[in-house]
Formats: sequence, structure tokens, C-alpha cells
Amino acid sequence: MDDFQVVLIIINYNGQPHLKECLDSVYMQTYAHFRVVVVDNNSTDNSLEIIKENYPQAKVIANKKNLGFGKAINQAIKDSLKDKPDFFGVLNNDIRLDKNWLYHLVQYAKGNPGAGILSGKILLYHWPKYVNSTGVNINYFGYGWDRDFFCLDQQLDRKGGPVLAVTGSATLIKRQVLEQVGYYDQDYFLYYEDSDLCLRTWKYTKFTVDYVPEAVIYHKFSASLGVFSPIKHFYIKRSRFLFILKNFPLSFTAKIFPKITRYEFKDFMGPLLYRLDFGNFFRELYVYLIFLARFPFYILKKLFIRKKAVKMDWWQMLHPSYSKSATKNIHPEYVDIVNGDSNRYGQVGPRIIAGVNDKGLGSGWSAIIESIPRGRLARGKASCRFQIDYQSQYNYYLQIHYRNDGNQSKLNLAFSNFFASYILEPGWNTALLKVPAQVAAAETISLTLEPESGDLYVNEIAILPEGSPLLRVEL
Repeated sequence: MDDFQVVLIIINYNGQPHLKECLDSVYMQTYAHFRVVVVDNNSTDNSLEIIKENYPQAKVIANKKNLGFGKAINQAIKDSLKDKPDFFGVLNNDIRLDKNWLYHLVQYAKGNPGAGILSGKILLYHWPKYVNSTGVNINYFGYGWDRDFFCLDQQLDRKGGPVLAVTGSATLIKRQVLEQVGYYDQDYFLYYEDSDLCLRTWKYTKFTVDYVPEAVIYHKFSASLGVFSPIKHFYIKRSRFLFILKNFPLSFTAKIFPKITRYEFKDFMGPLLYRLDFGNFFRELYVYLIFLARFPFYILKKLFIRKKAVKMDWWQMLHPSYSKSATKNIHPEYVDIVNGDSNRYGQVGPRIIAGVNDKGLGSGWSAIIESIPRGRLARGKASCRFQIDYQSQYNYYLQIHYRNDGNQSKLNLAFSNFFASYILEPGWNTALLKVPAQVAAAETISLTLEPESGDLYVNEIAILPEGSPLLRVEL
């Protein structure tokens, strides 16, 4: 058969805001040899009505409770196996596919029969100049992060080919991979089940995991649970510990166990207890106790139920670091910038990516946690500073990229002698404000942000000249 048959699986839970755009992009694919299965995990919105009214050709599996991501995927795979499709595609509901996404993945698979799991270039939906992921890096502590996150797409020179893992937001999986390594591991419930499947593919089959840059996806980053979500943080951390126990060699797991314990108590729970943040402290302790309780069980399991790896390519592809990822894109440790100490500013520049380069931040900002390394909450009045290479022939703009989880509200802004306000729309957005020349020309530019209703999650603050490729909004 010249044409691969594909089953595209979409897992949905209260995805009403995203479903129509996602399914429209699926049915606009130029590669036509596919069918769609939607698994609904007991949504309480009108998701099912939207699917049944607008996409009668899609098969719907309606669950009576939320089974989690992995179990729902397995449900759809088992339901479709009787038709012997060549590939299963697993899609999040908060994506939009380029019309040639499936075509490019299938063409790559035809030219590379050893490719078992494939994924494309994932761009950030709300600002598609920037990359969300070109694959997933994982380090010795099990931390996973998106490769090339926040890189400018036009400046990226990333070739296609093997990668350690890919994110599960839009993935194509060869049926033979699932027949050899089994389905998604249902223990995870949320997060890391995609990386787990990739590692099992590397370890126990002769297939590879591959990145295909021509296959483009637009992803609404953290649209389902939000960015600063305790639920998201809980499941990411719980799943990370499970991932280590299930996949890393026994001798190495025993070696890093005391390092993880010391890191958790010193760098996570210690600062929380010092700040009397008992709620977050006990949440961190609870997740660690899950890890502690499962540790001896997995030691016994690995001792008596050993499965020999076919190849060890994956081990060389792990990032050789522990508590930090050693990249500019993720800082998994807590870093406090909560005191009004001017020495915190350090060497400032024209652009702050909160949680990554924080030297321009002053008082009023929250700490970060491992699941949201690229942002902070502005609480009350939050201050920051900038220095730019001012050139009088250019206009300069203040750019703030934010996520507003509430209703429409106002953000008040104050430079040293200039005041303004901005209406914050719900969801991910970019605020753009022209900076007066007398403000931009100052040696150091001080700015205070004050959201009128609650905390505001801020990803980036920058003062940029017109024509800058970093401007996300067209002037």
C-alpha cells in the first residue's frame, strides 16, 4: 500500500474554546488518508455538542469520568487496532495544524522507515515568530524542557533527524512501536507519558524518535491548566519522579536518590518553610513522599523483572546536568526576587524574560517554580529597570507579554515622569506602548507595573526600537 493509513486521536477535557479551530485544521490536511477519534474525558462544557453538530465524521468516545491523558489515548488505540492503521497520531485540543503537517510527517516516514515516533516544529500560537519546541531535552534529574523554546523561528537552523523525545501535543507513532513497547503508561495521568514512550522506543526497539521541521504546529502554551497552576506543578513533579524510577538504570537511580533528596529539601522546601508558606511546603513534601514510598518498590521490580535494552543511544542523548538544565531556557530552582533590594537589579539591558534573565527585576515579583520557569507574577506594584542603546532616529516601544486568567482588567504603568494604563484582555496577549523620547533617552529607565485586579503573569518585558525582530505586534 503506497499510502499510510492514519488514525488521529484528540484527547479533550473541557476544550470548548479550542476544539473547533483544532478540528478545522485537522480536516483541512492535504494528506487525506486518515480518520479522527475524539476521546472526551467527561467534559462539563459543550464540547460534545460542538463535535457532534460540526464534525459528524469524527468518532467520539465519551467517558463517564476523567481517565487522564495516557489512559484515554490507550482507549482510542485499542478501539482502532482492528483496522491495522500504519500510524496513530496523538493531538492536544489546543493546537492548530499547518495544512501540510501530516503530509510532511508521512513523507519523512516513507523516506526513513526506521522512524518510529515523529513530531514537527511547534510554534507558539499567540506569537508564532517564536518556537515552542523542536523536541524535548531531559537531564540526569529527569527535568524535561522544550528544545529551542523561545528562539526566533527565522533565526533557527535546526535540521531534522533523531531527538531524545518529542512533546505529545502533536505526535505520529508507528503501530509497530506500540506493538513492541506497549501503550502509554497510565501511571502518569498527566505529563511525561510522551517522554516515557519515546525512551521506551529508544531502549526496546530498533526504531528512532525523529524531528521533522517541515511539519508545523501552532500550540497554545499551557492553555489547559494555565501557567501558574498548582495542579500542573503537582502532576509535573510527580510524573518526573515516576519517570526517573521507571526509566533510569538501577545503579544510577540509587546514585542520584540522595542528591534529589538534598536538592528537594534545601532548594525547594527550605525556602518555602523559611517564608512560612506552609501550603506550598506541604504540597512539595507530599510529592516527595510519593517518590520516597515508590523508590524501594521500583528497586525490587528492577532486580527481579529486568528487560534488556536493545540499544543505549538514549543514554548518550540525556543532558549531562543535575539540578539545573545548563541552558538559558529553563531554571528549575526557586529564585526569590521578593525584597526591595536595589542590588538585585545587577547588569540590566533592554529585555527581561522573567525566570530566565531576571537582572532587571526589582521588588514585587513572585518566586518561580520548576513547572513555569519562564515567567513571574507581578504582585501589587512590581518594579524593573532597563538600559537601551538609544538612537534618536527611532521610536521605542514598551512590550509586555502576559497571561491574564481573569476578566478584562487594567494595568497601570509608571516611568519616572510618565504614566499610562493598558486594558488587559483575557488569555495570552502582548501589550505594546510607545515610549516618549525623553523616557527612552534616560541612562537607566525605571518602570513600575501595577495590575488593578489580582496578580498578573508576565513572560517578557522589553523596550525595543521600531523594526526590531523581537517586536511581536506588527506596527
